[in-house]
Amino acid sequence: MEIQNEDKFIKGVEGLINPMEVSNLLFFQKLKRLLPPLIMKRLLYRASKKTPYIGFVIDPYSLFLFFRLSNIEYAKSLLPDRYELAKTKLFTDDEPDYYMGIGNLNTRGSTFWGIRQEAYLIATDKKTGLLSFIFIDILSNTIIALPTKGIADPNCKRAIFTTSSKGEVILDIQEDTTNRKLLLTGSIKRGKMRRLDERLWLMGNTSIGHSKKYANVDDNPFAVIFDPAEVFEALDIPPEDIRITENTLFPGLAQPEISRVICFPFAQHYFADSPGCYTNVKDRNDLISKYNELANSEGLKTFSARTIVKQLSIGIAISLLIAIFLILIL
Repeated sequence: MEIQNEDKFIKGVEGLINPMEVSNLLFFQKLKRLLPPLIMKRLLYRASKKTPYIGFVIDPYSLFLFFRLSNIEYAKSLLPDRYELAKTKLFTDDEPDYYMGIGNLNTRGSTFWGIRQEAYLIATDKKTGLLSFIFIDILSNTIIALPTKGIADPNCKRAIFTTSSKGEVILDIQEDTTNRKLLLTGSIKRGKMRRLDERLWLMGNTSIGHSKKYANVDDNPFAVIFDPAEVFEALDIPPEDIRITENTLFPGLAQPEISRVICFPFAQHYFADSPGCYTNVKDRNDLISKYNELANSEGLKTFSARTIVKQLSIGIAISLLIAIFLILIL
């Protein structure tokens, strides 16, 4: 099966991204503190049913660091029962090993806009057999979707991830409450394009789960829908070209030395499941089929806080009308 209407898919994702929608969600974040979490989560999931996808873009030069695990039992303890820690290849001609990955991204969507750092383990979903990325940590200066909270506040005021005209990368990110941080500088100029392992980068992105810290009891893996070409190959950066000056994210979990550095020098366009929605993707052809369906959709809408704010506004208006009616008849 072949990809159809690539331009339409890309323009569709980009066209759904409206910076003003981010301000709506920030308003929602302030408002949600006034209502019980259960009510806010129900409103969130109700909005997701009407708009089951979030369109978003990862901008060029996303940087993925991989460290060999040094404490396998520690890693296993972070996983829900559904998953089994797995060895994986990163490039097609690698030897499989156990890794912790750290992805550093500049992201934008109608629901978030900013810097995001994701830490993951690689595991096998025992129900589906798919290799899966399992989030064990998310640091960001923009809002964060989590199964246990619905939408969580940003947790990093200090978050810098950028490149320079000299082909350098600069990363400085620190969690507000714990001061855990990762600081590095380096060069991506010596990177060479290499083919990535399809089982991890293609199917792993259709089976994304959460660690025990973030997962609900019934947490199902979610998927992102995308063109397989966007994870077919990436820059293999010599690890010695990246210099970590401080890393206090997961002491003792992995070796301090970087094993692999992977950089995507192009934008990647995705549709992700909205909170509470789960798309099942069986294989490559199933992914392409869902991609083509979305590419050919007319009037596609992305998840938006506007839907939630509208529901809240209606609820507040009804409550005021009831209150006024009761005052008048008493």
